[in-house]
Amino acid sequence: MQNFCGSFLDRWYNTKFNLTQYVYDIDKQLRQKDQIIHILNETIKNDVGIEQRIDKLKQTCSKIIWFSYRNKIPKFQISSLTSDTGWGCMIRVAQMSLAQIIRHYHQFKKAEQLIVLIRHFIDDDQEELNDFIKQTDKNQQQYYHAPFSIQKIVHYAQVELKKEPGEWYKPNEILQILEYLFKYSQYSINMDMYIDYDGSFILQKAIQQMFNYDKGNEEWLKQYVLNNIQFKLKADKGIAIFIPSRIGLQNVNKDYLQVLNNLMTLPYFHGIIGGVSNKAFYIVGRIQDYYIYLDPHYVQTAQNFEDLLKSQISYTCQNIQLIHNELMDPSIVICLCISNALELLDLWQILNQMKQEYQELFFISVLETKAEIKEIQYIDYEDEDHDIVNILK
Repeated sequence: MQNFCGSFLDRWYNTKFNLTQYVYDIDKQLRQKDQIIHILNETIKNDVGIEQRIDKLKQTCSKIIWFSYRNKIPKFQISSLTSDTGWGCMIRVAQMSLAQIIRHYHQFKKAEQLIVLIRHFIDDDQEELNDFIKQTDKNQQQYYHAPFSIQKIVHYAQVELKKEPGEWYKPNEILQILEYLFKYSQYSINMDMYIDYDGSFILQKAIQQMFNYDKGNEEWLKQYVLNNIQFKLKADKGIAIFIPSRIGLQNVNKDYLQVLNNLMTLPYFHGIIGGVSNKAFYIVGRIQDYYIYLDPHYVQTAQNFEDLLKSQISYTCQNIQLIHNELMDPSIVICLCISNALELLDLWQILNQMKQEYQELFFISVLETKAEIKEIQYIDYEDEDHDIVNILK
């Protein structure tokens, strides 16, 4: 009975996924919007024909590693579940955003590099999982082939967050889990995750993570750039930046959208973890007032490493979706990537310029040092799950 219900649910999600493209005729909508397209850190200008621009958009989207619902996953610990259908979309979207940043930072283009990267997120890693569960020293330096598998994610969530398999994840929860698991990835050798759950970007914290120096500020960074320009400003580590924010209370504040639209044009932009109520999407760009996203709500069969070696086609999505920006859930996570000192200085100056331009509409707190966090004023908002959320005042 359980298998029958699961199979029916999978077919229902896949039918809805395909109908969305048909009913809303996404290709037709794209052709009606003769505007500049911003997609990740690229800009597709409207100085060429619409067909060329759509082809370029599709090519760019097809390069994004796509993670979606999977069935026939080995049973999650202390659970009969063998699928994340209906509850794992936030996990999948966070996986996509992290994979995109890692790929960009390392400039992965070769097939073997992408296979290794996808393997980091493989769904069936039963042998590794058993070793992961048995570990007793949480500070040990051990690299796994699949540190971000949904099996490890669910295990950690159950042990540390008391979240049972089948429960929906909030953005902060999945970020906390990925931040912990990141140390088990070989990519942590020259990269780190920067997450500020108060919706802030703190320059001193970024400098500490990138250069292992805990007293940095804007003046220090400028001097570092001047002194090291001939050495290409390579940092000790790059940073994958995740900034959880709100662009409204229960609904999107339209005034905040102009700020968000501007952030999406930055050369360091690598998507938004967002969506609508209880439905997560990986937002990768925009065209006019519509946001372009990859949808994880499509059910495929789980793969192990041997399956992955045979084919990677299930990690590529040709199905581009659009959503009007006013329909978004106000809870989002902005994803950025910084590789060196010059990029960090540039991002810092851009954010400060935007802060001056938009003033109270600028929903990210931009701070030079950690001490300034005490001076920020927040208002408390109780969301639909009765959690207190801090919003920049």
